[in-house]
Amino acid sequence: MSKQTTNETTYLFATIGARTERGGQVTRVSSAATFDDLGIASVGDIVTYDDGTEAVIVDGAGLAATLDDKPIALVGSRLSNGDCIVKAAQTAFGIAVRDGDEIPGLFDPEYLQSSADASSAGGNHA
Repeated sequence: MSKQTTNETTYLFATIGARTERGGQVTRVSSAATFDDLGIASVGDIVTYDDGTEAVIVDGAGLAATLDDKPIALVGSRLSNGDCIVKAAQTAFGIAVRDGDEIPGLFDPEYLQSSADASSAGGNHA
């Protein structure tokens, strides 16, 4: 009997301290939720750069993981200035997406979770 293997990609959750391609760092989050005492970032939260400029996280996990009806930010999430989160401050938590699976709203800046999506998926996830 052959063993089935599944190919999947894991996207780590962004938290306070996550870094961007251009040297920014997640500095302000709107939720009180934490992993390992690090605040969890979601769409709308703030990245700050060494020069004091800021950008807003514009996409995330879609329906796969939300806080307060906002997608949780992931490594790979984009920012309002075109930058991208590239390094997580933690390595234990995220989402795994199997090849071929489609997650509504994943990395989609136009995605807003509807109440119908939330009720069919069991509400907020984290």
